[in-house]
Amino acid sequence: MGKTVYRSKIDWWAWLCLLVVPVSMWFTAFDMPWWYAVFICGGLTALCLIGLFGCWYEIDGKSLVVYMFFRPTLLPVDKIKSVKKTTGILSTAAMSTKRVSISFTDRSVLKSFAPLEISPKDRDGFMAQLKSINPNIKIL
Repeated sequence: MGKTVYRSKIDWWAWLCLLVVPVSMWFTAFDMPWWYAVFICGGLTALCLIGLFGCWYEIDGKSLVVYMFFRPTLLPVDKIKSVKKTTGILSTAAMSTKRVSISFTDRSVLKSFAPLEISPKDRDGFMAQLKSINPNIKIL
């Protein structure tokens, strides 16, 4: 089985933050030296862009790979206990309130009892592909 990439769903509030934060930084830098605007404001603008576009998910064979800030975290699909659609505002690897909550059978996978919440654009396709890899997954 090949690799399938699921881009993160991005809600309107994330786009608004991408617009408001850099614009307000650049606006306050008018009377600062040019190097301040370039290095500080430009660096913080780049960080906002990385936060917004550096999050996606892959299903690669028997692994779920969550990319956050372009850093991959490998999670075994065999250890997924259940998945369900959820909405919420928890701080997770998600740019949308429409999320998929993933619970694992083994606490050591995430080193936490809390489920992983991610926001793939195609939630139904994502959950169906996980179920096809591991038929023991309960879809709630």
